[in-house]
Amino acid sequence: METLRKKLGNFTPQKGIYGRDAAVCVLLNSSLELLLMKRTENPRDPWSGQISFPGGHFEPDDVYLHNTAMRELKEETGIQNAEIIGALNVHHPRNSPEMYVYPFICYRENFDGVRPQSGEVEYFLTPKIYELKVEKREIKIKKISFLEDCFLYKGEVIWGMTFRIINEILGLFQDH
Repeated sequence: METLRKKLGNFTPQKGIYGRDAAVCVLLNSSLELLLMKRTENPRDPWSGQISFPGGHFEPDDVYLHNTAMRELKEETGIQNAEIIGALNVHHPRNSPEMYVYPFICYRENFDGVRPQSGEVEYFLTPKIYELKVEKREIKIKKISFLEDCFLYKGEVIWGMTFRIINEILGLFQDH
């Protein structure tokens, strides 16, 4: 974690913009496992059924974007305490390029007590970050198929913005 802390430096709390911004919590534990979740199938959710980090839209009461990440972590997983290590680059979902997603790398010794939020989280995945290898897979969304870089883990395809965020983290470990 010290390596990550040094590479990321201190982050400056940034106020969010309602209706535009979102934040995700990239939670790592002492075994360098990531906490990912399988989103419940929901026709109103553009990321329905996909693998993602805990996260969601900025709410005015959050004030700062890192508070959004921590609120969503608590809501979706039940985890109430995690240390923010730093922030990654802003990402944009391809299906909502006007949205700004702020990933925050966080640390917690373990994932004990994690519980999926009913109606939003189907289950959790905890891959070791250094075991994820880039592959290419055909992705099908609304009858459209395309070849995409991704990670495979326990039969699940991790792609899109979640893949890009993990790839950014892997880049931070490259010289170690």
